[in-house]
Amino acid sequence: LRISNPMTENFEIVRPSILPSLLQSEAVSSKAPYPHKIFEAGKVAFRAPKENYGSKTQQRLGLLSCHPSADYNELAGLIAALLYYLGHEYAVTEAEDPRFMPGRQAKVLVGGLEAGIFGELNPVVLENWGITMPCATCELDLECLM
Repeated sequence: LRISNPMTENFEIVRPSILPSLLQSEAVSSKAPYPHKIFEAGKVAFRAPKENYGSKTQQRLGLLSCHPSADYNELAGLIAALLYYLGHEYAVTEAEDPRFMPGRQAKVLVGGLEAGIFGELNPVVLENWGITMPCATCELDLECLM
């Protein structure tokens, strides 16, 4: 969504996901030696009809790993370690998000609430960004984890 009267250039567009920002960073980093490990914490906004203003803002953490053997298991291990050190028990369930490869993605549940998603990025997504190396990524709701 484009904001018609933003306070600064940084607030000109509202983003519903942090993943495009990670992909943009990876797309311009292709000349750097691999592996690439990128993270970003920031705000996202999305429609939420039950909220006062019809939208909700969340703090999210995004992680991206890009190298020849980047895969689901690598991100599963990172998430397990992060949640262990934060003192959370968690579960993973099947996910169906077109940004990720079918069967190589999962939702993260903390306290029964959806706290994020992770997996291997769909080759079509990588191709759209001009990324030629496999990437695994996740996006987690920081408010749910703190």
